[in-house]
Amino acid sequence: MILPEGIKEDVYEGLERMSVKYGVSMVVVDGVNWNDDLTPWPAEGVFKKAKPFKGQAASFLDRLTNVMIPEIEKEMEVEATERTILGVSLSGLFAVWAAFNTDAFTNVISISGSLWYDGFVDWMNENTLSPQVQKVCMLLGEKEKNAKDRRMATVEERTEAAARIMEAKTNAGVCFELVEGTHFSPVMPRLERAFDLIWKSDDVRR
Repeated sequence: MILPEGIKEDVYEGLERMSVKYGVSMVVVDGVNWNDDLTPWPAEGVFKKAKPFKGQAASFLDRLTNVMIPEIEKEMEVEATERTILGVSLSGLFAVWAAFNTDAFTNVISISGSLWYDGFVDWMNENTLSPQVQKVCMLLGEKEKNAKDRRMATVEERTEAAARIMEAKTNAGVCFELVEGTHFSPVMPRLERAFDLIWKSDDVRR
């Protein structure tokens, strides 16, 4: 999981409970430059006076898959495991992008993913999801399309378009759901809904 700093402390207790409920190990990844490590290519920032996104996702993915994950799994004494990548907001964008660029993950969860990102849906249409991916779950707040920023306001239509692309081009089970709330708030019900869809449902589709 790659979580925004503002929600980590709020969800740790719930994650411990859900780790037991679903019978999985959960790891929260730290040391992330949020606006740069999680964006696939440079783009203008959002909001007034915001710095541009640097688009360094490829470098971070290399560090995640070749350094961080091996070290974590060695420490946990885990071998040949099934991995799920989960992201929220920009890290939700990264989670979907990563699934096109590595075979490291079996499942993908994107909570309020920033799929409004410039050119991202077009890029998805021209690239191929890893054949290792079995399930993709994307949850979005029903009010997120009301964002004041014109780019962010496209998030619902673009997330739905992303789901259609993956459904058409892959054999993965793909789920896109609108849920109550705004941008990743409330987050805990969304996490639990996503875990239900990934680990309790054999029929994940839009």
